[in-house]
Amino acid sequence: MDFLTPNIFVFKIYANYFFTYIRKSSDVIFYFFFFVTLFFPAIVSAEELQPRDENIVIGLHLGSLHSATGFNDFNPGAYIEFENHITLGHYYNSNYRESSYAGYTYPYDSNIELTLGLITGYPLFKYTPLIVPSYKFPKLIQSATLRLAFIPRFFGVVQANVLHVMVESSF
Repeated sequence: MDFLTPNIFVFKIYANYFFTYIRKSSDVIFYFFFFVTLFFPAIVSAEELQPRDENIVIGLHLGSLHSATGFNDFNPGAYIEFENHITLGHYYNSNYRESSYAGYTYPYDSNIELTLGLITGYPLFKYTPLIVPSYKFPKLIQSATLRLAFIPRFFGVVQANVLHVMVESSF
């Protein structure tokens, strides 16, 4: 039952956003990512989602590498992921603007996670869907871990594929 509560919240946010967006565009990529986000919990069974031993993760956004030129590669910021996988963060984005986000992080296994949510700070929409898979490398030092995220090109919003680097620690 605890697994369904965040999914209902995510569904309500995305359903509202989807019906607002569908009136403005026929972007096939958006529909694909929307339905992947919406049905991800049904695709991946609850047994595959691994609980973490740690309670809270605090991380720092560092920088990005873009597949196109003209973007900001220095993206300082911070985030927190709570025990219930609700994730909140703020950083200086690739378009030289501040972004805040809220979402839910699905732990697929001990190294792979998928964060789904909404983010601000991008030119096309006030709230943009956030769909970010990431890979956590083994610990760099005793208390810090390197995380690499992939942000796919999202036509009209993100004009390049992005590899984003973060450092995090669990408490």
